[in-house]
Amino acid sequence: MPPFKDEHVLIIAPGSQITAAQLGLPESFTPPRFRFPTRMFPGPKPDEWDPVRIRSKSTLITKPTEPTSNGDPVTADQPNGQQATGELPGTEPEQADAKPAASEDVEMKEAPAAEETTTATATATATATETATATATDTVSEAPPTDVSQPEPAQQDAPQDAPQDAEDETTATFEDDLWSTEGAVYPIREGRIENWSCFFALLSHIYNMMSPPFHMPVLFVAQPCWTSRDQERITQFVFETWKVPAFCLMDAALTACYAYGVPTALVVDVGHGKCDVTAVTEFQVNDIGRGIAIPDCGGHAMTKRLQQVLEGEGFTEEMAEQLKRSQICEILPAGVEFPRGTANGVAPNPAAAASTGALDSGVNAKDGDGLRPGQAPRGPGVDTMVGEEGVNGNEEENDGVLDVAAIVARDNAAELLAKREKEKAEKAAAKKSAADGPKALRLRNSDKERASFTYVELLPEEDSDPAEGEQKSRKRKREIEVGVERFMAATPLPGVGEGIIDTIAEAMHHTVLSVPDMAQRSTLWENVIILGNGSRIRGFTPALLSVLHARYVLSPSTATIFTSELPSNFTTPIATPGTNTPIPGQGGHSLHQPGGHGVNPLLVAATKNMMQPNQHLQVPQPGSVMDPGMHHTHRGFSQTPTSIKMVKAPDYFPEWKDPSVHGMEEAGFLGAQVAAKVVFIVDQGNSKGFLTRSEYNELGPTGIHDCSI
Repeated sequence: MPPFKDEHVLIIAPGSQITAAQLGLPESFTPPRFRFPTRMFPGPKPDEWDPVRIRSKSTLITKPTEPTSNGDPVTADQPNGQQATGELPGTEPEQADAKPAASEDVEMKEAPAAEETTTATATATATATETATATATDTVSEAPPTDVSQPEPAQQDAPQDAPQDAEDETTATFEDDLWSTEGAVYPIREGRIENWSCFFALLSHIYNMMSPPFHMPVLFVAQPCWTSRDQERITQFVFETWKVPAFCLMDAALTACYAYGVPTALVVDVGHGKCDVTAVTEFQVNDIGRGIAIPDCGGHAMTKRLQQVLEGEGFTEEMAEQLKRSQICEILPAGVEFPRGTANGVAPNPAAAASTGALDSGVNAKDGDGLRPGQAPRGPGVDTMVGEEGVNGNEEENDGVLDVAAIVARDNAAELLAKREKEKAEKAAAKKSAADGPKALRLRNSDKERASFTYVELLPEEDSDPAEGEQKSRKRKREIEVGVERFMAATPLPGVGEGIIDTIAEAMHHTVLSVPDMAQRSTLWENVIILGNGSRIRGFTPALLSVLHARYVLSPSTATIFTSELPSNFTTPIATPGTNTPIPGQGGHSLHQPGGHGVNPLLVAATKNMMQPNQHLQVPQPGSVMDPGMHHTHRGFSQTPTSIKMVKAPDYFPEWKDPSVHGMEEAGFLGAQVAAKVVFIVDQGNSKGFLTRSEYNELGPTGIHDCSI
């Protein structure tokens, strides 16, 4: 197999709302170049799908008058519809219409005799008459039954007027509606593929839009909820439809580890309608206890919650979605109360009181001299409102007096006058700022009781006619003020004890406790990765970390509570980190054990898991002494963490550093690019990282389970 090239690698990452795709690996990995909506529209036939909505549009078409063979129109004033000039006598219009267009070479002969001409004309006339009679008979058979035995003069003229009425026709045309989502079918719901026909049609559309080369390896980012049968169906479609030489199916949790460059991490992926919590140890996904597609924990659930609390103000789902994406929507950490209204809209500032020596804080705060914080003394003097006194105690009255003789005696009279005017302007500005007093502090969003955001809506224009299928729209922006409801995106529903943040935190704790290797549990808590577009809401990550710290973190001082009731050979605590720890080697009580450092081994094993997996706990009998050679190995806290940390984002991808444009919420696609570079370009299949075409022909779709990473 020839080696693959960077520009030939195709990466596809399906999602519930957006499917990211990219052809080629750039030198510096960038965010996905293409984002396709994960939806299709039903086509005209069953199991046919279109990428955009096709709508019909009625159009009025006017047909022009058909000319005769020589190009002159037929006039009504000529008898029998004959032409004014250039027509043989006795020829009727039907004869001219019945002549077919000459498509073969015609041999020029001499003109026939008059008798032959008359005979040919009569034959053509009879043929045309029979054709017209047959057409009229078909028309009468299709129309409702009427009495045609005695036609009236008006009915006799009807066939001549019919072509005039048929000139104006209404036809239905079709056009693409690029913005409408009416009737759209989403094949992926909460990560699960529900409509395979629609999903494969979406993949075909992406393939046609990308136009990849023939020698193209494909890397597919798989959702955690996909079963083995789902992976086999995707593998079969890619190999048999696209005829690719190599295919790799990679778990979405592993892509996050590749992006951050850590082999062990606790990955929390918050999507549109679900959340996945996965523990990865040494680049191996732990399926036991994995939180797969936790419902009602994604971005859509937050939108519904905002719509519910703002239902009384007439909020729609679109308004709630734009509010969630705005800067005023925020999730406050655990234990922080919602802001309350204050006088004049200014919140108290305790920091100002501490820094300025004020006796009180707030708007009416004053110090011992009766001045507000930041207000200068009246003066006179330096750093006062009045300023330093003049030469004779009345500087303002002497400002307009100029020593003309001294100025004229110098050469730079203009510079002196300009300098004097500048000093006067600076003094006036200083006095004005001192008189106005300190300005009101700018409050943070979490301190404001009410805030406003810009809502953009589409309105139909007045000149558009929906009956004709032409629907024009325009954007209208308006400011909407919202109260403390903007902080309730993750709060629990009425009658429910836990919200979205609480559910995710509990799933993380359960996932870590399910890892068989207990030595890796503390490492997982120190390598937490939170990604997914559902986590873009402001304050989501700090709020989740605050809940984890409040519920599950065990501080070092709390970890020694079991030793507080044990007898000690000190009457008062010593200078230790918050505990009264007995010193080894000093007796005084019967439970002193050299290996346990003066602590009951049962309590030590219960809190720190100091025993080996195959080592049984030996309980000392009263009066007995344990073997001094027996020792215990500390393996860290396995039940509860002592610290929770986030993994630092990589610094060597500058395109991913701007959070306002992309952010690390889509870091899974970055990891897919890194993995594609390693698997297809660097490794070249030596580690069985992908399934080749020859292996697929031998093993079939089930061979993907031996090669997927």
